[in-house]
Amino acid sequence: MAVMSYEQVENTPDPLDRASLADELMWTPHPHRLALRRLRGEAIRASLAAGVPSDRIAATLHVKISDLEWMSRPTATAPAS
Repeated sequence: MAVMSYEQVENTPDPLDRASLADELMWTPHPHRLALRRLRGEAIRASLAAGVPSDRIAATLHVKISDLEWMSRPTATAPAS
């Protein structure tokens, strides 16, 4: 399977799918890992705003519900200098 580009993940319409793809790719040597982390957080927040239950999001991402809080925090787009 070919590695998805950041743009392909970003353009995934469903926020839960987008969060899942971003999460999966950010644990690989993908060239945009920090941006994927930010995208995952945005997608989690969008899923919650759309009414997706926390337990469904957590199950999809294979984490505990309590992990969603820190996973959805806004992140910087560049490393601190």
